[in-house]
Amino acid sequence: PAAPATAARTSAWPSRRPRHELLILDKLCNSRVAVLNRLETLIGKRPGFIEGDIRDAALLDQALDPVFDPVFDPVFDPVFANHNISAVIHFAGLKAVGESVEKPLEYYDNNIHGTLQLLAAMQKAKVKTLVFSSSATVYGDPASVPIREDFPRSATNPYGRSKLIIEDILADLQRAEPDWRIGRLRYFNSVGAHESGLIGEDPQGIPNKLMPFVAQVAVGKREFLNTSGETTTPRPMAPGCATTSTSPISPKAMSRHWITSTRKGVCSPSI
Repeated sequence: PAAPATAARTSAWPSRRPRHELLILDKLCNSRVAVLNRLETLIGKRPGFIEGDIRDAALLDQALDPVFDPVFDPVFDPVFANHNISAVIHFAGLKAVGESVEKPLEYYDNNIHGTLQLLAAMQKAKVKTLVFSSSATVYGDPASVPIREDFPRSATNPYGRSKLIIEDILADLQRAEPDWRIGRLRYFNSVGAHESGLIGEDPQGIPNKLMPFVAQVAVGKREFLNTSGETTTPRPMAPGCATTSTSPISPKAMSRHWITSTRKGVCSPSI
């Protein structure tokens, strides 16, 4: 988001105790290390954590090298980052469409170069199970909605193009080495939080999506939600778009239309 990079022996759903150990690799450009405390509360065990960048080939070689498995600590010194990893969940990527138009080289470097470094380290360590966080932006400007998985792919911005290129890289890799097990998640803007309210979406700085603003108004972090536009009439929207109005929306109005229809805790940002 830049999203966290999560390298795991397998993923653990935070609402129940994991069956496998979890190791997180994150450069913390849009997340907080305090989340580890909340994850420990939810799953009963503190996840391993390495602060670092997936473009750091030396760090990845150490992290994926199954030489030995040290006792987990909240923050690892990279020299001790040697773990017996069996699968990787790859969420590490910059993801603001507008920013990608302004900074295309930064997006291609972070998203594509970072993925190539990760895949090379996985290949070297013989770790061949990967879940890749792609995006519905790989469908470009679809001719109709809802979008089916078999719709033609295209890109309308550098962010979407970076995801499209990575998908093609993964397809080429799997054709060349059929023993790779690769899943690609093509989703729209996800929203929500754990029912406890301990973890949710709370990006650093100014959010680049609508729902974090809504959540911040709901919990009192912002006084109201400013929107702008020419219409309030609902209509089918392309990925990443939203219908807007020309008036501020107060927490009271939001509670009538949105908050009361959600489960307890869903409006509480924490990450």
